[in-house]
Amino acid sequence: MSDPLFGVDVGFYIFHLPFYELLQGWLSWLTMITLAAVSGIYISFDLLQFRSGQRIEARANVTSHLSALLFIVVGVWGCGFYLDNYNLVYSTLGVVYGAGYTADHVTRIALWIMVGASGVACTLLALNFFRPRINALALGAGIYVALYIIGILLLPFFFQKYVVQPSELALETPYLNKYIEFTRRAYQLDAIQETSYSALSDLTPEAIARNQDTIQNIRLWDARPLLQTYHQTQALRLYYQFYTVDTDRYHLEDGYHQVMLSARELSPELPPQAQTWVNQYLQFTHGYGVVMNFVSKTVGDGLPRYLLKNIPAQSDYGLTINQPSIYYGESTPGYRIVATGVKEFDYPKGNDNIYTSYKGKGGVPLDSSWKRFLFAWTQGDINILLTSYLRPESRIQIWRRVHERVAQIAPFLRLDKDPYAVLSDGKLFWIQDAYTVSNYFPYANPVRTRMRPTGGVGTMGEARGPDTGGTEALAPAAFEDGLNYIRNSVKVVVDMYDGTVLFYVLDAKDPVLAIYRRAFPGVFKDLSELSADLKKHLRYPEDLFAVQADQYRTFHMTDPQVFYNREDLWELPLERYAGEVQPMRPYYILMKLPGTDELQYLLMTPFTPRNRDNMISWMAARSDFPEYGKMLFYELPKEKLIYGPKQIEAMIDQNTTISQQLALWDQRGSRVIRGIQIVTPIENSFLYVVPVYLTAAGTNFPQLKRVIAVTGNKVVMAPTLDEALNDFFGTSHPQVGATQMPGARTTGAAQVPIPALEQARRQFEDAKKAMQQGDWEKFGRSMEALQHSLTGPPE
Repeated sequence: MSDPLFGVDVGFYIFHLPFYELLQGWLSWLTMITLAAVSGIYISFDLLQFRSGQRIEARANVTSHLSALLFIVVGVWGCGFYLDNYNLVYSTLGVVYGAGYTADHVTRIALWIMVGASGVACTLLALNFFRPRINALALGAGIYVALYIIGILLLPFFFQKYVVQPSELALETPYLNKYIEFTRRAYQLDAIQETSYSALSDLTPEAIARNQDTIQNIRLWDARPLLQTYHQTQALRLYYQFYTVDTDRYHLEDGYHQVMLSARELSPELPPQAQTWVNQYLQFTHGYGVVMNFVSKTVGDGLPRYLLKNIPAQSDYGLTINQPSIYYGESTPGYRIVATGVKEFDYPKGNDNIYTSYKGKGGVPLDSSWKRFLFAWTQGDINILLTSYLRPESRIQIWRRVHERVAQIAPFLRLDKDPYAVLSDGKLFWIQDAYTVSNYFPYANPVRTRMRPTGGVGTMGEARGPDTGGTEALAPAAFEDGLNYIRNSVKVVVDMYDGTVLFYVLDAKDPVLAIYRRAFPGVFKDLSELSADLKKHLRYPEDLFAVQADQYRTFHMTDPQVFYNREDLWELPLERYAGEVQPMRPYYILMKLPGTDELQYLLMTPFTPRNRDNMISWMAARSDFPEYGKMLFYELPKEKLIYGPKQIEAMIDQNTTISQQLALWDQRGSRVIRGIQIVTPIENSFLYVVPVYLTAAGTNFPQLKRVIAVTGNKVVMAPTLDEALNDFFGTSHPQVGATQMPGARTTGAAQVPIPALEQARRQFEDAKKAMQQGDWEKFGRSMEALQHSLTGPPE
């Protein structure tokens, strides 16, 4: 693949040009510093003098010396001007990122003039070395600088402003085509499969019945309140902590399920009374197990239905953890020494504790005095040298955080900010997405990591930067400002017990990774070597998808005139969380794509038009093999109003029944949290779902109390999503494909109609209140009435 300006292979820009620029830059600074130092010494000893009347006096040998130094400086600058020709493919002068009309027809010529001027100057400096004339040297330097100011700084600026801008579209159209093409290639936007989506206004009961497996996997638990619930119900001890909640999917006996899970890691600090050196570094060495729950199911009074819970791990769904100890985690603090004379705390059991000793291969053996001295020095802890608990088999574990550990091995890869936990074949792993990146892909629009205005008149030589749509979106913090090429070419698997790090190649065609594979043979393994079960848990990375979606909102326009006029610019939608409006992040969803019958794990996001709130399209990336990585785009009909997330939030706010109920809860010592909105495509319609959590004032114990569902113009709030869907149509619908709790029995009885459900709920609340008050007679009557409502009168 060659760049469109010089016909040079893109590999030259990514691999060779940065090295040449680095070399030229260092030589330039080195010679300039040397020249300045030498000139200062000559001036201080009056060997170089500035007389009145703009005369400069210097001895012949001084002039010859300065001429020699200037010869090197100008020669290096000439090389720099030559390299600047290739840097025109990153020019910001004009409406494109890359060489536009001015850069191609003016700046390019000016740079060659400067290369020629540098050659002439070097020739004159060589002559001046043998026939030294200091004033001629000063005059030549002045002419050289003037050429640079006029040709490189002023002329392109005024040419762009007064020649190009009045006829900008006509002159820049060929360069806009290059800009669009190469940006789409750099972010793989050209591989997106585009199709239309009819977007019917309302869901039907039949569509709901046919898509029960999708509906049962709509994520009702938001990671933020769920993390607080985990802390309250599953941390169990002060020395455990959950740091993040991950989303994944698992094949269980009763079907394909989306789940949320978090590793129970070691807390960064022990309770104050337990903060002894032995406790911190020898005894409390690891976390224990993971917690996992269904994304949409609740039990009791609004708590998640767990697939894995408690210590040791318990599961009603056939999941087992054979090695639950977590020595390497997402936020595991500091170093630890294992297999010592002190038994390591493993997990609590009633009033007692269970202890263990590390049997793995993670860490560095402390089997000699010099190793103990070395680590005492590097860790700044003399206790490593003084303690009597170390044995020949003792090992010190360092770099225990996943991100840090992978970065130490492969610092040339950029890492996703969120590694996620996986349970596979009874063992616990972290999967870390890794990227190959470059800032040197020609004509490709760069990632921006800060909000910044674009457009308008800039400084001299930079008349107007390329406009990507007003204010640029925030890119994930995992990527640096200016990056304009990215591939998720590597999946990294880290064993939570022994810290083994394995790199698997996902994109063997990536040319950047090919260079690294040749440089580091044996580091990268073929994806075929990854176990089949772990491969099922690979997912399209959210950070990469966010970057691609941000670029696609502008670069879906491939017609130069439409692109130039920004006629169809999109935005990432806004939503409300906990009362605050924020950009909607991409989210994982388990659903059936239009025209298919199988559940697929996708990462998706909707789009809205710029300065409008209706939904215009949605984009998704597949995570299941063999279709992994394929990106899909569905465009909605422009002649039809399809509600966007912000409009759905407004419909909820304007529903008097819902808003009154939420306001009432907020005033009774509780705090209402509206969770993130999930837009779910179902056949040719959309179902919008917003969970509602309730937490008592002064506590951090959210419970899922209500679910708001919206389709078409209907807005319903109910205790569960199934009940909300029943309310849409006034009757219950068959639960096709719905899952059951283990051991649950199905009956041939008809489902309870909605009024009966409301009556049963009131009777249950009466029974619970009577039990709390100790009124057992009333409790018995309420339970009898509840049984009558659910099963009918006794025969």
